[in-house]
Amino acid sequence: MKRWELALAVIGAICLILGTRWIRGGELPKQEVMLTEGGCHTPVTVIEPPTDIAPAGSVILIHGLSANRRLMTYLGEDFAGHGFRAYLLDLPGHGDNIEPFTFARAQQCATVAVELLNRSGKVDPKTTILVGHSMGAAIAIRMADREPVAATIAVSPGPTLLPQRMPANLLVFTAQYDIGLLKRQAERIEQAAGGNRIQPEDFAQQRAFDLRRVAHATHTSLIVDRNVAHQSEMWAMQALFPNISPETLALNLDLATYETYMQGRRRLAGAVIGFLSLLILFPLAASIAAKIAAPRPAEENVPHPSAVLALAEGICFAFAGVLILMLGTPFKFLHVYTGDYLASLLFIVGVLSLVLNRKDAAASLSFDLLPLFAAAVLGFGVILAFGAWLDWQLDDAWLNAPRWLRFAALLLILLIYCYAEEVILGPVQTGKRRAFRFTIFLLLRLELWAACAVAAYSLASGQILIVILFTFLAAFSILQRLATDALRLRTGSATAAALFSAILAVWFIAAVFPLT
Repeated sequence: MKRWELALAVIGAICLILGTRWIRGGELPKQEVMLTEGGCHTPVTVIEPPTDIAPAGSVILIHGLSANRRLMTYLGEDFAGHGFRAYLLDLPGHGDNIEPFTFARAQQCATVAVELLNRSGKVDPKTTILVGHSMGAAIAIRMADREPVAATIAVSPGPTLLPQRMPANLLVFTAQYDIGLLKRQAERIEQAAGGNRIQPEDFAQQRAFDLRRVAHATHTSLIVDRNVAHQSEMWAMQALFPNISPETLALNLDLATYETYMQGRRRLAGAVIGFLSLLILFPLAASIAAKIAAPRPAEENVPHPSAVLALAEGICFAFAGVLILMLGTPFKFLHVYTGDYLASLLFIVGVLSLVLNRKDAAASLSFDLLPLFAAAVLGFGVILAFGAWLDWQLDDAWLNAPRWLRFAALLLILLIYCYAEEVILGPVQTGKRRAFRFTIFLLLRLELWAACAVAAYSLASGQILIVILFTFLAAFSILQRLATDALRLRTGSATAAALFSAILAVWFIAAVFPLT
């Protein structure tokens, strides 16, 4: 262990404590409940307004595809801080909801949950706002035929058949950097609504509509965008109090904004600082794992394909994989929406790469138990530590029982690809060579994503979720490679690095993609 690793660990521990204090200092009252009705078992987080604020109404937040209620926490807490009681739902196959996912089932259970809240008197439709993101926005819009509410806010709505009547007081957000399919859907809704109407009498007659284009925003960034939250709350207040002038409502909202804004930002900053603190602690953890592994000497003269050959093979194998998968998805038995397709593609690419580079693969292979044990311990330690932190504040990354059941099968499948990746990239270098190696890795991952995008748009593979998740896939890939390289550099074992990388990849697929 080096001094800089110990210094980073101390800084990380201090920042972790600081992040925890910021989160605790700005938390609003919460409770977890389960809504059971019509065969649906929907986990719900209820966020209460501050004790000195009487609720002006209720807001029900519905997350998007491959998301969960924790991703809606920032928006929910902002609404709660401005006097709304917020209900955050987990749809089937997402988050803590262990029921199988289908689009029809998600629509049904969201509608059943809203109906149950109405019948039980928890919410009043006349003072209730529906807020949905992506798939959740499409569900909220279609709910207009059955569950009339005071207003609906659709954040980057997903494709859907429009209801027979448009929702009352509908506000739609679309991001500048969203994919074209979702931008066109927002425009379709605008055409169906007959254009923008934002006068007080429009709200009074429940026919207000506005489409707002958010500059420099992505599909996911909208749900943590302060301006989107503020505009949504202003829209909700106009829907509830159409007889009060917008200027007065805006003034009242602004008067309550500073403290709510600071608390919300403090909580979000604390969550991000905690996540970064865990990253800072990783080098020390990797060195401890290397001590357990009794590391071999640094890898030298390990054969691997040239960069040009690796990239050429990568693009050929990626497109060969998506063409093969047009015949069927071999790992569909995993019942992980899009995750089974991605795992199948990675397996095909991994097998083809190992077959074509079998001599290089044999030269890198090692069955030393200590490095493998250290890699497994470090891998599971990472997913437990990061999973617990993300689950607390940012995202549902803590695997429930059905997701753990898929873990073993996915690990065997992805270990093939991860080992092939280690063989192709070769030993970890230093300086410019390491940066060049990392660039090759990014290009290989980009080739896989591009093949999936072409398959979705040109071959009608139906795997548009991989395109939508580009930001998450890119961020995860970068962190996964940095962590894997740190372990390989310390242990000198490509096999141990592949096992560690596979554990992280399985965690991502098992945690992010819906269960079917």
